[in-house]
Amino acid sequence: MMFKDTTMIRALIPWFIGLLGMGILASCHKTSPRGDVFHYNQESPILSLDPAHARDQAGNWTARLLYNRLVELNHAQEPVPSLASQWSIDSGGLIYRFTLRDSVWFHPNACFGGHDASTRLLRADDVVYSLKRLMDPATASSGAWIFRDRLAPRGILATDSLHMEIHLRSPFPPMLGLLSMGYCSVVAPEAVKNYSEEFRSHPVGTGPFRLAFWEEGESMALHRHGLYFEKDAEGRAIPYLEAVQVHFMADKSTAAMAFLQGRLDVLWGWDPAFQRYLSKKSQGLKSHDRNNFQIIKGPYLNTEYIGFLMNPSAQAAHPALQDDRVRKALHHGTDRITLVRALRRGIGYPAFGGLVPPGLPGFDSSKLESSPLHHDPYDKQLALKYLNEAGYGPDRPLPLPLETNPSYADIAQYLQSQWAALGIQVQIRISQGPTLRQMISGQEAAMFRASWIADYPDAENYLALGYGPYSVPNGPNYTCYRNPDYDRLYLQSLQESNPIERVLLYRQMDSLMQMDRPYLALYYDQMQHVLQNGWTGWYVSPLNLPDFRYLRRVPTQ
Repeated sequence: MMFKDTTMIRALIPWFIGLLGMGILASCHKTSPRGDVFHYNQESPILSLDPAHARDQAGNWTARLLYNRLVELNHAQEPVPSLASQWSIDSGGLIYRFTLRDSVWFHPNACFGGHDASTRLLRADDVVYSLKRLMDPATASSGAWIFRDRLAPRGILATDSLHMEIHLRSPFPPMLGLLSMGYCSVVAPEAVKNYSEEFRSHPVGTGPFRLAFWEEGESMALHRHGLYFEKDAEGRAIPYLEAVQVHFMADKSTAAMAFLQGRLDVLWGWDPAFQRYLSKKSQGLKSHDRNNFQIIKGPYLNTEYIGFLMNPSAQAAHPALQDDRVRKALHHGTDRITLVRALRRGIGYPAFGGLVPPGLPGFDSSKLESSPLHHDPYDKQLALKYLNEAGYGPDRPLPLPLETNPSYADIAQYLQSQWAALGIQVQIRISQGPTLRQMISGQEAAMFRASWIADYPDAENYLALGYGPYSVPNGPNYTCYRNPDYDRLYLQSLQESNPIERVLLYRQMDSLMQMDRPYLALYYDQMQHVLQNGWTGWYVSPLNLPDFRYLRRVPTQ
């Protein structure tokens, strides 16, 4: 094995907790075989099961297990019905009208009638309540930006028990994609009112699974929602699984060991040691593993980057990073090709473009390494030239802090080594994921490693990170970048109904932000999951949102 014995010891704690969880599951489902329970690891802690706070992967995955939205995205990333059976877009894109299904039940919960088996059917008022709740300051939702400044005076309203409307102030072409986000999940108003602040740990939705137990930071079990409204193509009830169990192992090596021992059914985001153990350079399985594991690969709308705080009045702002010559030096002093090949073992694409990744309209394919039009921007001498012009260099060192989390310490160390040759002394500061996110959102990080996983399949999702009025805490512009020309193009793109013209605007915006460099894009990601054999139906979208509804065990040889 590639791992030290101490990893085995660290793995014992979540193992025993997992056994305890299985015992609880077995007590509730005595006739259910082990194969009906799917185990996965959540590396980052889950802070809340309230979808209004589904700001990261952990929150989005649980939101899709526990809740539904008006629409969802199919495998082609196109909006399709979910809670809404149909919809229309009228008045030139200003009014969205939805018809709801009349067969959707909430999870049984005491909030509906005083005993645990109480439930009721979904109605339009529930959807209106859930969407308006995002905008309520008392909710403090990080998804409040979805509707901010977008709604007309009539806003969101129910016209009867099964029909509702959303009235926009101006057209917004990605609107249906926004409504598929975890933030827009529909919750039971009774549960929010009954549990108040404790709703975070007492979720009640309409999703395919319901919460059975949650030991925070240790384990979580979700049981099948017996009244779930969807059926498969043959008319059978879904989901097929009886339960999903979530484990919380922050250490990648511990999670890898748990997978190899069969205690986890899927693994992703593994460390280089596990990658070397599992696969060849071609990313194919070694022969002795083919009977045990299967690799699922696909596109992943995720850009990994370094962000620079551009608000000079912020207390954490670093004067040198306000100088575009320093940012250019960091850009030209970063060898992304070696980063992807050495640290990622070829999984992903070196990011020579802006934030918009491959697979979205608006991405410029000439920026890929494989393109004949590509020109490698890694140039140490050019980087030194820019630094010297800014007053820094090997003889005049520039100290810079770099905030990251434990999972990306290797990338931080790689950058530290590369930039040391330029006279840049990087001090790596490691914080856990939630702490790092709070620092970034609070403008407390001068330079930080981050990533952006698309919430919906439109380049606008990435370009919103450069829109001035969306500077944190008002939106996802974590660098507080401001450029009046960029803001003008962004607003123009929202008014453009012609998709071809909108893509041209997207490319202008991405190029403008790349020229100003509030971000240093490192690489565009690829999806690669390793799954235990014996499972079928595992699908993960380019948005990194797995669909557990059709997952089931199949016989193996």
